[in-house]
Amino acid sequence: MAGLKFKIRIDAPPERVFSYLEDVTTHPSWSNPKANMTMEQTVGTGPGADAKYRSSGVFVGKPVSAEITVTAYDPPRRFAIRSDQQQEGKKDVWYLNDYTLSPANGGTIVTKHVTSNGNPAIFYIAYPAVRADAMTSLRNLKRVAESGS
Repeated sequence: MAGLKFKIRIDAPPERVFSYLEDVTTHPSWSNPKANMTMEQTVGTGPGADAKYRSSGVFVGKPVSAEITVTAYDPPRRFAIRSDQQQEGKKDVWYLNDYTLSPANGGTIVTKHVTSNGNPAIFYIAYPAVRADAMTSLRNLKRVAESGS
């Protein structure tokens, strides 16, 4: 599955960056603010390989909800979540957000690989909007991880 890749350098160690990724309940604090995302943990008592979550928000101006499962958990190198999304009037679709963290001169290179079972043409037709959303989130993650807050 091809998908799309986005990359950013964060001036914080991989362990700190991973701590923000693994705590999925904090994702709304660094996601694109236009998504108006909320998140609640539904399985487990904190971050971990068996944790599950439910999110709600706005996508393309319409309400969307998702059941989220951690699919890869390898601190501090790799973290992935699968979002099974439901949006009224649309076919259910899943997205896999797979983050790889690589140490780089005291910081971290974060690579986000996004795949989906949706129509692959959408990734390319809507690439400018998809890229803008992904990079807004990654820049927000950078800001939060670098400040340590």
